[in-house]
Amino acid sequence: MKDRRDIAEIGGRVVQSAGGGASSREQSSGAGGRRWLGVFFRCCHSYGRLYKNDSGSRYEGHCPRCCAKLEVPIGSGGTSRRFFEAS
Repeated sequence: MKDRRDIAEIGGRVVQSAGGGASSREQSSGAGGRRWLGVFFRCCHSYGRLYKNDSGSRYEGHCPRCCAKLEVPIGSGGTSRRFFEAS
Protein backbone atom coordinates (compact mmCIF):
# COMPACT_ATOMS: atom_id res chain seq x y z
CA MET A 1 0.00 0.00 0.00
CA LYS A 2 1.32 3.45 -0.91
CA ASP A 3 2.14 5.95 1.79
CA ARG A 4 -0.46 8.76 1.63
CA ARG A 5 2.33 11.36 1.87
CA ASP A 6 3.49 10.29 -1.58
CA ILE A 7 0.11 10.97 -3.22
CA ALA A 8 -1.27 14.39 -4.10
CA GLU A 9 -4.11 15.72 -6.21
CA ILE A 10 -2.89 18.66 -8.25
CA GLY A 11 -5.23 20.55 -10.53
CA GLY A 12 -7.69 17.66 -10.60
CA ARG A 13 -4.94 15.13 -11.40
CA VAL A 14 -3.64 12.55 -8.95
CA VAL A 15 0.14 12.52 -8.67
CA GLN A 16 1.87 9.88 -6.59
CA SER A 17 5.40 8.79 -5.99
CA ALA A 18 6.48 5.92 -8.19
CA GLY A 19 8.54 4.56 -5.31
CA GLY A 20 12.04 3.26 -5.57
CA GLY A 21 15.16 4.72 -4.06
CA ALA A 22 15.31 8.38 -4.91
CA SER A 23 18.22 10.56 -4.03
CA SER A 24 17.73 13.43 -1.61
CA ARG A 25 19.38 15.78 -4.10
CA GLU A 26 17.46 17.14 -7.05
CA GLN A 27 18.32 15.71 -10.42
CA SER A 28 19.52 17.95 -13.18
CA SER A 29 20.13 17.48 -16.86
CA GLY A 30 23.18 18.67 -18.74
CA ALA A 31 25.56 21.49 -17.95
CA GLY A 32 22.73 23.97 -17.38
CA GLY A 33 21.53 21.97 -14.38
CA ARG A 34 17.81 22.51 -14.98
CA ARG A 35 15.81 20.83 -12.20
CA TRP A 36 13.16 18.28 -13.16
CA LEU A 37 10.75 15.62 -11.94
CA GLY A 38 10.17 12.37 -13.84
CA VAL A 39 6.49 11.59 -14.41
CA PHE A 40 4.70 8.54 -15.77
CA PHE A 41 1.48 9.81 -17.37
CA ARG A 42 -1.11 7.05 -16.99
CA CYS A 43 -3.41 8.74 -19.52
CA CYS A 44 -1.14 7.75 -22.42
CA HIS A 45 1.24 5.28 -20.74
CA SER A 46 4.25 7.51 -21.40
CA TYR A 47 7.04 9.16 -19.48
CA GLY A 48 7.90 12.83 -19.42
CA ARG A 49 9.62 15.50 -17.35
CA LEU A 50 8.34 18.50 -15.48
CA TYR A 51 10.84 21.34 -15.26
CA LYS A 52 11.12 23.96 -12.52
CA ASN A 53 9.70 27.31 -13.66
CA ASP A 54 11.77 30.52 -13.70
CA SER A 55 10.41 31.74 -10.37
CA GLY A 56 11.18 28.39 -8.71
CA SER A 57 7.64 28.05 -7.35
CA ARG A 58 6.55 24.92 -9.22
CA TYR A 59 7.41 22.21 -11.71
CA GLU A 60 5.52 22.51 -15.00
CA GLY A 61 5.07 20.29 -18.02
CA HIS A 62 2.67 18.18 -20.03
CA CYS A 63 2.04 14.67 -21.27
CA PRO A 64 4.23 14.12 -24.34
CA ARG A 65 1.36 12.43 -26.21
CA CYS A 66 -1.92 14.19 -25.37
CA CYS A 67 -0.41 17.44 -23.99
CA ALA A 68 -2.40 17.25 -20.72
CA LYS A 69 -0.89 20.00 -18.57
CA LEU A 70 0.52 19.24 -15.12
CA GLU A 71 1.88 21.68 -12.53
CA VAL A 72 3.35 20.60 -9.20
CA PRO A 73 3.82 23.34 -6.58
CA ILE A 74 7.01 23.40 -4.53
CA GLY A 75 6.44 23.77 -0.81
CA SER A 76 8.29 23.45 2.43
CA GLY A 77 8.56 19.97 3.83
CA GLY A 78 8.21 18.36 0.39
CA THR A 79 9.58 15.02 -0.70
CA SER A 80 13.02 14.01 -1.91
CA ARG A 81 11.50 11.65 -4.47
CA ARG A 82 12.05 12.57 -8.10
CA PHE A 83 9.77 10.13 -9.95
CA PHE A 84 5.96 10.23 -9.86
CA GLU A 85 2.84 8.89 -11.58
CA ALA A 86 0.01 11.13 -12.78
CA SER A 87 -3.51 9.97 -13.62
